[in-house]
This record gives sequence, C-alpha cells and structure tokens, in this order.
Amino acid sequence: MVLEAENLTLAYGNTGAPPLAQPVLVNASLKIERGQVLVLQGPNGSGKSTLIKALARQLRPTQGAVKLDGLDIWQMKVQEFARKIAYVPQTLSAPQSMTVFDLVSLGRSPHQKLFQIALSSHDRAITEAALKRCGVDDLQNKLVAELSGGERQRTVIAMALTQDPDYLLLDEPTASLDFRYQLELIDLLGQLKTNGLGIGLILHDLNIAAQLADNIALLAKEESAPSQIMAQGPVSEVFARDTLRRVFAVDIEVLSGATRSVYMPIPLDINDIQSKNIKI
Repeated sequence: MVLEAENLTLAYGNTGAPPLAQPVLVNASLKIERGQVLVLQGPNGSGKSTLIKALARQLRPTQGAVKLDGLDIWQMKVQEFARKIAYVPQTLSAPQSMTVFDLVSLGRSPHQKLFQIALSSHDRAITEAALKRCGVDDLQNKLVAELSGGERQRTVIAMALTQDPDYLLLDEPTASLDFRYQLELIDLLGQLKTNGLGIGLILHDLNIAAQLADNIALLAKEESAPSQIMAQGPVSEVFARDTLRRVFAVDIEVLSGATRSVYMPIPLDINDIQSKNIKI
C-alpha cells in the first residue's frame, strides 16, 4: 500500500469559478510507503502544512490527486479513509471537560458501528495500549483543560494511534515538546515505522529530521511565485550544503560523528546573500 501525491496544485478558497485562488503549491509529487518516514521541510510559508493537509484529505487539490493504493482519496468514504490514515494537526480543539481517556477513545470511531456508544473490550484494549505507548496512561482520568501543551500533544497522538491506521500524518509534532519528549517521540515514531506504519510529518529541526527520515521532501518558495518541492530523496542527497544554503538562506556546517552527522546553521551576511544570488 502506497500513499502518493501526483502533480498537486494546491490553493485556498478556490471555488472553481473565476477569479481562481492563487496557487500556494504547484507540481508537487511524492510517495510514502508503509514502514517508511517522509519528512516535509522548508522555510516558513513554503507550503508544508498545506501539503500535509492535502495528504490528510483536509484540502482538495485544484489539480492532481492524492491516491492511496491507486485510489483517489476523495473517492473513498470518510470512515474508510479514517481507518487508513490518521492526521495530527498543529492544534486540535477538544472539549475541555473531557477526560484524556475519553478523548483518546474517540480514535476508535471509524471502526465502530453506527450509533454504537459503549466501547467494546477490543476498543478499550487498543485505547489503553495507545495511552501507554504515548506515555499518557497516568493522565487518563485528567481533564483536557488541565493538560500542559506537551501532554496535550501526546494525547492527540495517542488518539491518532487509536484509529489503528496504516499511515500517520503529523504537522510539527515536536513544536510543544521539551527535549525529553522530543526524544521519546522520535523513538516512538521509529517503533511505529518498524511495525509497518507509514509516516509523513513536518519538522523544522534538520537534526531530528536527519535522525528519523528515510526520505526528505524539501519545499522552497521564491518571491511571489508558488512553492515547489525543490529536492526529494534520502537525507544524504537532499541535505547537500548548497541546497540547504539556497532554501534557508543560511550556511550549514556539517559535523560528521561516529553514528550521524550534525547540521549547524550559520548566518550569512547580506553581501554574501547578494553575491551568491540567494533568494530570501
């Protein structure tokens, strides 16, 4: 099973009638296979969240298609899609009076029968396993309103895992996590990958991406033109110094260690930017 985007053009507020909305991202094609991690990277405003929303069926493409095992995801029933793909947005509004357990158990909805209210023993077991896996089992009786930002993020990821999906899509999942929980999340995603889950996520940190990703899709935007995927492939190919320099308008010092490389951004002065014709 493969989740893939084919020649996507994405825009907001497009009704199909003139005047058409200005494209945000054009000519975007990528593929996520089960048991692999694809990381979307690029500067702010380059269309990363827009692209992952399209993969998650939150935004319909203006052109092109997102397909799951060859089928356009917009031809799938909502419940069928939710059994296959789980999406964790940057922020999720949830009833503040709901407990963590009840919120996480909502992930079982796509697998339940119509009008089913009570959790089956199977649903409860999957919910409890997701809580434990994300390290929030000790918070299950706590109200959502009482959660810290990091606790809320791990709770939402647990809810996504409770869907028991084939693919997990996450928009900046490390943004509200401290160093400890960032490392725990990296470890968790690595385990999920080993278990055959396909994962697509947005990360800003080059080093976390290099540690986690099988493939990188690097988005770039120049002046008023729509964004595009500038480079795509393994970390060793995409994280070339010249490529990163052009996309992020910074120099990159690469420190090669025994087990991995470390990427250190270094500011460029304005004269260097102009002399190298680097767009910012």
